[in-house]
Amino acid sequence: MTYSNQYKDVESIIDTLLVLDTFCASRDIEVEFVVVGASGILLFIEMMNKDAEYRPTRDIDIRVTEGVVTPELKEALYEYEIEIVEGVIQFPPREDFRENEFRHKIEGLFEAIDVYIPDIELLACTKIFSSRQKDLEDLEKTNLLELCDKDKLLELVEEYKGNMTWDDPFCNVHDLSRIFQEKGI
Repeated sequence: MTYSNQYKDVESIIDTLLVLDTFCASRDIEVEFVVVGASGILLFIEMMNKDAEYRPTRDIDIRVTEGVVTPELKEALYEYEIEIVEGVIQFPPREDFRENEFRHKIEGLFEAIDVYIPDIELLACTKIFSSRQKDLEDLEKTNLLELCDKDKLLELVEEYKGNMTWDDPFCNVHDLSRIFQEKGI
């Protein structure tokens, strides 16, 4: 995918989601999803009135939690630079993104789509249980971990580690203690 956008703020993310909502409403498509990745973190910071900044992103990453992704919807998502990241994220599992205690609905903006923002700890876990260098850099160089409730985060990390069915020496979870120490968390 070649990206034409750079999402630096919440307004640009919301604008794109509103375009998607209009598309879905015009075709009677109903879908529910959580926004993850950098766009999810930017939305969380805004929704929770946190005094923090986060890096821009080139796309909007989502995990679909309810509804059917039709070929027509898939094409629209591609056009609007919204990427379904189902295969990329092992942890947290999809069911945790469905739990209302771990997510916050964006109310009053959308007609056909239900958009949720996960708790910051779930968003951090998507980076922690990745092997991507970009995710490691997000953990090391942004204030993502400082935004988390450390006890809640570590509880989730231990739960997910116990459910890991692979041994990836490059998984960022192995760097978490070092990053906490370097950041003084």
